[in-house]
Amino acid sequence: MVAPALLERIVIPYDRLLRRGAVRRGVVASASEHGVVLAGGEAIEADVVIVATGSRYAEPFKPDGDSAAAFNGSIRAAHATLRAADNVAIVGGGAVGVELAGEISTAFPNKSVTLVSNAPALMPGYSAKFSRALQTQLRRKGVQLRLDTRVETLAHRERPHAGILGNDAGDEPRHLIFPALGAQPVTALFREMVGARFDRQGRVIVDGWLRPAGLSRLFSLGDAAATGDPMTIVAITRQAPWLAKTINALLAGRRIESLAPYKPWPARGILVPLGPQDGASMLPILGRGWFAGRWATALIKGRELFIPRYLKEFGYDK
Repeated sequence: MVAPALLERIVIPYDRLLRRGAVRRGVVASASEHGVVLAGGEAIEADVVIVATGSRYAEPFKPDGDSAAAFNGSIRAAHATLRAADNVAIVGGGAVGVELAGEISTAFPNKSVTLVSNAPALMPGYSAKFSRALQTQLRRKGVQLRLDTRVETLAHRERPHAGILGNDAGDEPRHLIFPALGAQPVTALFREMVGARFDRQGRVIVDGWLRPAGLSRLFSLGDAAATGDPMTIVAITRQAPWLAKTINALLAGRRIESLAPYKPWPARGILVPLGPQDGASMLPILGRGWFAGRWATALIKGRELFIPRYLKEFGYDK
């Protein structure tokens, strides 16, 4: 949204993704441990099924639909609106809101950027040191932080829009407002399964081997599943290798209950760049997590945003 030229590198086709197998594009109407049924009625049988439907977020942060062209269009439209705005307000003090404030204030230092959070500190749930580092860097970039402040009314919770912040934020000029109120798990497939249960976030509850609804060969991971991890890419770096190893053992004839159950990271890990040179991170090591500052965050994520990694994984690095 800040640098739309990145779209040429981050919207990656799936046609080189699998060395063995094929990618099918379609809508799944139902899933069981024996396979899936597509919306058109076609059944695809399977020995193992993994449901990784992820989460949705307000526009334009995640695609709303399955069209790459529509996603590109929404990003470019948001960029044009952003360029034209003098005052920008971001509602939400989690990772998306904080990172967006950092990116906008870096790319457009002359814009007025306000970040509003109803929590007393940014990134609730993480260490005070981590929160203070992000707050200090954002203030140095000129971002106005309004913490412990609730915006009672938003004209739109699902997309950026022009408006005022509302009751508790004081008298405000009109802003371009970006709602960054958190991810919502996509769990429609699970809600059709007998015995499926859900946690307070709406994520499907899984057993120790990431299986929901008492099923034996249907697994779930990522944002849709209550794995014990937060909804972050750091969580997937632990879940996916564990699940691949477990399924290989299952297909080789091992009883899954004889295998070690999944254990989340010992600490909540997250990477929050504030532009290509700034930011802070919590790495999920050493019990309570290890704080990483600006230099390490830029090296791990901020400079390249994992783009070379995913180009390689999708077969588009050459």
